[in-house]
Amino acid sequence: MKRFNAGNRAHLLSPPSTSLETYPNSERRMKMNSNPRHHLQSTFQGPIQSLLGAVLAICALLCLPAAHAQLYTGSIAGTVKDPSGAILSGAQIKATDAEKGFEFSATSDSSGRYVIRELPPSNYVVSASASGFKTQRQDNVRIDVNQNASVDFSMAVGAFAEIVDVHAGAVELQTEDAETGQVVNRRFINDLPLLDRDVRSLTALAPGVTEMNDACAEPCIGTNFVSNGSRGATSDILLDGASTTNSEPNGGITSVTYLPSPEAVDEFKVQQTNFSAEYGFSGASVVNVVSRSGTNSFHGSVYEFFRDASLDANNWFANRNGDPIPPLRRHNYGGTIGGPIVKNKTFFFFDYDGLSRTGLSTANAGVPTDAMRAGDFGELCAARRRTMRCGRWSDLGPLLRNV
Repeated sequence: MKRFNAGNRAHLLSPPSTSLETYPNSERRMKMNSNPRHHLQSTFQGPIQSLLGAVLAICALLCLPAAHAQLYTGSIAGTVKDPSGAILSGAQIKATDAEKGFEFSATSDSSGRYVIRELPPSNYVVSASASGFKTQRQDNVRIDVNQNASVDFSMAVGAFAEIVDVHAGAVELQTEDAETGQVVNRRFINDLPLLDRDVRSLTALAPGVTEMNDACAEPCIGTNFVSNGSRGATSDILLDGASTTNSEPNGGITSVTYLPSPEAVDEFKVQQTNFSAEYGFSGASVVNVVSRSGTNSFHGSVYEFFRDASLDANNWFANRNGDPIPPLRRHNYGGTIGGPIVKNKTFFFFDYDGLSRTGLSTANAGVPTDAMRAGDFGELCAARRRTMRCGRWSDLGPLLRNV
């Protein structure tokens, strides 16, 4: 039996600095003419204008600013002070995405504080400038999933055009909130072995997470887990801020509607305690997954994971009974590609993941009896258990070993 599974994704990302202005539709007037030729032109003028309007609307939507969900974006906050340690208001703070060129800005308030919100996970260059002071710039400020980083500036007196680069990385101590969790970045996903190529297996890297077997059937993608002894039924898995789980009452995470292949996942975070009210649907833990995106440089990958019976070992019970290794041929293949459409503005990312499997499996299935084939389905109303069948209650039959 051969089975194929494939998934295609395409992402377009637009910069937050792009703006869209709309203007009211101008009044259109049509003068009818008795000339048949002019009447024919008037008849086709409406559909052509409608088609042109639809094309312009689609182009306008593609130019809208990127709407990043607050469920996985981060922020940068801090204070700006002068050489004496006094607060400095009115300083211009700018955070630039080192991979895509997006720019986010803020201004320090009367207390010298600033906050830049809704930053997608990436590496940033943060700079502060003010009249009469040298421009301070700090590189390699990493923002992970739902991370709130702190970057403070101590300005030095000098010309505005002078730039002071800060290369020493500060110790990453989370002081902006009390949330606990574990970030699994792209390096972990790429280097660590994954059973069945499922990124959810890496949730066990977080402290206090215990995996549990989920009894859901195909095509359910079953993985249930508990965090710090809490109930798995209150956990949730998010993909770019949207929930991907279908939970049943008292059943925990029974199915996941969709998760991309490991090659298409940028990073994820297992958020365990003290997360904010925006995760009100979840009580125990949240697995926040962020998909990959294109950058200003083209990048891609091609992969093939192959399994064959000749490369597998037989299990202990099969060896004891003298049974050979069952035949198996499994190919998990695919590739990714991403890059810029318009540099510093629009990007694309595409991934393909295919699965081909040939092997043996054992299954039990019921077949109709001779009476059923002759049209007599009375056997379905037999008194086997106390349940409603054929319009009446049937009695409960004897249980196996009276258990």
